[in-house]
Amino acid sequence: MDFTERLEMFLEGEMITEDDVRNINNMLDMFKAKYGVTLTEENAATFVSHVCAAFYRYSAGEEIDPLPQELVDQVASLETYELSLEVYDNIMKVIEKPFSDVERGYVLLHINNLISLLKSEGEWN
Repeated sequence: MDFTERLEMFLEGEMITEDDVRNINNMLDMFKAKYGVTLTEENAATFVSHVCAAFYRYSAGEEIDPLPQELVDQVASLETYELSLEVYDNIMKVIEKPFSDVERGYVLLHINNLISLLKSEGEWN
């Protein structure tokens, strides 16, 4: 299933804007075009929800606490980390709102989790 209902719910709750929806769709299209991966509610709901929340925080000027250094180090040691950096850079090319340095840490964590999940399910080669 696609993210239409989730994005509509976030729009109605004024958590995201129409521009954010376009950016999310650009990101989803990038995953398909660049990596041959279709993100769905079933495999990427947490990731997409986090990106929506990050967009909201950006627009609202809200800040979050950085990831603890121990977790940053753990993420950086994962076998998927280099790929997650590439994916992050490709996401940044297709969205209009930049992520703060703090958000970047969380986004990288979620990308690593997403890649691991997709690989375990045979959806990412």
